Amino acid sequence: MVRESAVKAGLLPEAAHVPLLELDKPPVPPRPPVLCPGCPHRGVFQVLSKMRLPVAGDIGCYTLALLPPLSAVHTCGCMGASIGVAHGAAKAGISERMVAVIGDSTFFHTGLPALVNVAYNRSNVITIILDNRTTGMTGHQQNPGTGHTLQMQETPPIELEPLVRALGIDRVVTVDAYEVKAVEAALKEFVKADGPSVLIARRECALLPEARRRWKPLRVAAETCNGCTICFRIGCPAILKSEELDAKTQRPKAQIDALLCTGCEVCAQVCPRHAILFREQIEGGL
Repeated sequence: MVRESAVKAGLLPEAAHVPLLELDKPPVPPRPPVLCPGCPHRGVFQVLSKMRLPVAGDIGCYTLALLPPLSAVHTCGCMGASIGVAHGAAKAGISERMVAVIGDSTFFHTGLPALVNVAYNRSNVITIILDNRTTGMTGHQQNPGTGHTLQMQETPPIELEPLVRALGIDRVVTVDAYEVKAVEAALKEFVKADGPSVLIARRECALLPEARRRWKPLRVAAETCNGCTICFRIGCPAILKSEELDAKTQRPKAQIDALLCTGCEVCAQVCPRHAILFREQIEGGL
């Protein structure tokens, strides 16, 4: 197509004309932008979606959680705006408990002043710092929490939890972002308490080398799956609808694309029928 356009524009001679190939190919299926397979943010947003909390988002790859099926982010402004927007909504008298989500790199960049404001004014805001140990959105650059400068010189990493406590926020919990139950338990406690709370959900980006070395695809026990669709709602590209239908519900069962799955186990944790096998089960020969 580029060549033909160049010929029409006179940039190439007529002799450069080559007939376009007519290929018999199926249409490309639509696929909206989604969080990567194994993204450590997925479990956090699955819980937020389940709890139906209003979430102020921020600039980062985690902004993708505003799209279906997660649909767990409700505002997005400039970089670092999530905490300020949540604080403003809380002070304006919103009846629901506001949540702000922000990445570790963005927090160091522009989120700190807003959290100081939340702490100083004792705002009734839950802040979630998505600590994936890098700057995921723009190419895995270092940040003040990683222990290296942009020139890859070693430097003392700034630890998030002591930093947040130094601002005067006592209710701070750090959890493994892949532990869905721990994330949900912490948020439920925060919702019941007054004043500012901070949840640090820590797990390195799935695309970092140290994470890739642990990749191990999961699989679905088809005889147990009944096509309940809950695993589809976490928005993982590695979870597909199989051609096999459940005999009772006539809904498609789930299947896992082994080429995409990283084995993060978030889907296995949310499956109510335990139809998605954990690593231990697979390694044990189940």
